Amino acid sequence: MTIPHSRPFIDKDDIMAVSAVLASGQIAQGKKLKEFEDAVAAFIGTKYAVAVSSGTAALYLALRALQIGYDHEIIVPSYVCSSPFWAIKLIGAQPKIVDIDLSDFNISASEVKKNITPKTKAVIVPHMFGCPAEIDELIDIGIPIIEDCAQALGAEFKNRKVGSFGTISVFSFYATKMITTGEGGMILTNNQRLVERIKEIRDYDKRSLEILRFNFKMTDLQAALGISQMKKLKNFIEKRRRTASLYSKNFKSSMLRLPVEAANRKSTYYRYVVLTKERKSLQEFARIRDISCERPVWKPLHRYFKTTGYPNSDFAYKYALSIPIYPRLTQMEKKYLIREIALILRRLARNDRFNLRNRYSV
Repeated sequence: MTIPHSRPFIDKDDIMAVSAVLASGQIAQGKKLKEFEDAVAAFIGTKYAVAVSSGTAALYLALRALQIGYDHEIIVPSYVCSSPFWAIKLIGAQPKIVDIDLSDFNISASEVKKNITPKTKAVIVPHMFGCPAEIDELIDIGIPIIEDCAQALGAEFKNRKVGSFGTISVFSFYATKMITTGEGGMILTNNQRLVERIKEIRDYDKRSLEILRFNFKMTDLQAALGISQMKKLKNFIEKRRRTASLYSKNFKSSMLRLPVEAANRKSTYYRYVVLTKERKSLQEFARIRDISCERPVWKPLHRYFKTTGYPNSDFAYKYALSIPIYPRLTQMEKKYLIREIALILRRLARNDRFNLRNRYSV
């Protein structure tokens, strides 16, 4: 049995939805796109939504809409994928990298406050691994907030969906995200002026050459898949939460710090991330048993520049490990995964590494 770290959930309804668009002949940006935008906006609770080609494109266009450019600074956490960094660089602004809070791996509000300068024009707030950040505390700082909900479609903070708090929010529909359109992204906001700016630069055809534009469009093929996936999203989240509960029940060990959900937050459990000083060993021995556990962030941003002063991001980099959790996990796969990881933890606690290298040890 092989259990990959991630895999998408695609069923016959998804295939039929895409096939219907193919048969219609309207495969580029069209009516299905608007239907998808409306479905996501209604689910999150915002007035407007604009579908685009990727989550990174969504971040770039959000920054453009906020009229951010050269000599401006954008605050971003170190412990995140490189997408926000590249969006900031593409706009010509400068990333101001700050540390995280280890309790939830989200950007630290106190670190944000310490790093604000007259050049600060926005804060990108990823809701890491599906766990909502303390968004109200960040909004109170008074700097425009871009919510990065790439991993958190359906997560809730104080009974409101994340993505409905900030000045603007962005989503990703990459293959292994909460729902997928293969590639794709979306921008949500309640500000009509921001929407008009985004739509003005989402594509270039039959427009003036006075404004920098590009092709950031999503197709109706992708939108049809997104609409079909949205119908299953609540079920996806329920499955992830049940699996997370099952893991927390079975992985109780002095060697692990398990995810803890605050009373005012509901995570999507896009990732089930544990902290352990045995990260390398747990990852290695899980791999021997055909279970792919991975670092949830490949490398914190500050480490690319060999800078210091990010102790929490460094700690997470060294000790955080993501255990497979996605809707396509079968009961048999979960049973196998739980049994094998529990065995590894027991043997590591006894320092019995010799037997752990035998994939058939029991």
